[in-house]
Amino acid sequence: MSDKELHPDALSIINDVREAEKSGERIPMYKMNHIEARDAYLQMRSSLSPPAPDVHRILDIQIPVKGQNINARYYRGINNNNEKLLPLTIFFHGGGWVIGDLDTHDVVCRQLANAGNFDVISIDYRMGPEYRFPTAIDDSINSINWIANNSLDLPINVNKIAVCGDSAGGNIAAVCCINAKLNSTLRISFQALIYPSTHMGSDYPSKEKYDGFILSKLLMNWFEKKYIDKDQLKDWRASPMLFKDLTKLPPSLIVVAGCDPLKDEGIAYGEALKKAGNSVETITFDGQIHGFLTMGARISDTAKLISLISNQINNVFK
Repeated sequence: MSDKELHPDALSIINDVREAEKSGERIPMYKMNHIEARDAYLQMRSSLSPPAPDVHRILDIQIPVKGQNINARYYRGINNNNEKLLPLTIFFHGGGWVIGDLDTHDVVCRQLANAGNFDVISIDYRMGPEYRFPTAIDDSINSINWIANNSLDLPINVNKIAVCGDSAGGNIAAVCCINAKLNSTLRISFQALIYPSTHMGSDYPSKEKYDGFILSKLLMNWFEKKYIDKDQLKDWRASPMLFKDLTKLPPSLIVVAGCDPLKDEGIAYGEALKKAGNSVETITFDGQIHGFLTMGARISDTAKLISLISNQINNVFK
């Protein structure tokens, strides 16, 4: 990998990580257990995110799914009142299906709700290693279906639903769209996939070229071992790229970071969706690194990304 490609904002973070690891102040996540990694991830997100903006309303809710209660969080943006019926974006956080929660992506969801003319519900799907594949997928699909069939007594228009997710969350969002197509009782209007994992166990060139820019092969292997068995990697619910019929999926925004190991598979998924006849826009943020959606305190492109996502979803629901 070469630092020359990195945006100055991203390089500043990479250098801080390197220095912290060299001094022993920071331990790589793949050397931690999953509980330690979750705490470290939350601390890192807190240090890299801007202060949480005020929203008009925020509410922690529980979604009953097959005997389980899945935690979720509802957001209404600062510019909307309680009465207005709004479209909904359902958000799935990243973190390799092992780390991350409602709090690691709270600022992002607040920003999206404030920037967009839609509400946001963030889903706290269960993760590995306690709950291995396909639990995270099942929780997410069941949560969408429940929201679409229950108004929650919230002023949301369940006939206008978009999905959005970053990294592992982008994987989940993509899988939920395919599932909705297979089960035509639910229509998803739009998907925003932010540097998504689309082809687990693959060996695209970007995984070698950008190995270690936040995301590394060692860390990805750590995630995979805790989330999924090797003989399940070709299941389309783990690798939506492998689904045989990608026709008739919702319009899509795919965002990739220019210096991200997942760059190539995100672009490849966009090309596969286009080839299947779908409306797709794939945008590369040159010089950026995996995870920059949640690094708005240090990376100026984060605000541009939030604006891009919210504007695209607004346009779908005009």
